[in-house]
Order: sequence, then C-alpha cells, then structure tokens
Amino acid sequence: MLLLPVIAVSIGVMFALAGLAAAALALLIVAIGVTIWLCRSREQRRADGKTNVGWAFFLVVAYLLSISYLAFFFLLLVSTFTGESVTVG
Repeated sequence: MLLLPVIAVSIGVMFALAGLAAAALALLIVAIGVTIWLCRSREQRRADGKTNVGWAFFLVVAYLLSISYLAFFFLLLVSTFTGESVTVG
C-alpha cells in the first residue's frame, strides 16, 4: 500500500516522457518536411526575392531539439532494458 503513490508517479513520468518523445519525433518529421520543401522551392523563392533566414533558424532549432531529446530517450531505453548506466563520451 505504501508504494502505490510511487507507482502512480512512475507511471505518470513514463507517460510524460513518452509524450515528449512523440513530440520530438513529430518535430523531426516536420523539420525534414520543411527541409525538403525549401530545397524544392529554392528557385521560386529566389525569383520572388524571399530569404530563408527565418526558415533556417527554425530548422536549426528544430533539429537540435528533436535529435538531442531522441538521443536522450534512446539512451534511457537502453539503460532501462539493459540495467546498466549508459554514458556518452
């Protein structure tokens, strides 16, 4: 009975981490889609005189956020299933 609150918090943390991992994966997919769109419409945007500075900033932030969190989540999964601490470096 005493461990029920701990188990409930653990389940909540698990769902929160899974939600963050899903959001990071969705952000990575969106960033890849925006990259492909920018590559395909490069000539048209150049002809219209539009710059890609805002999109480039968005892409840098999106890739850094999504890849870093997905790497953390992957290392967390490896650590969970192997029972050993995983360190990088």
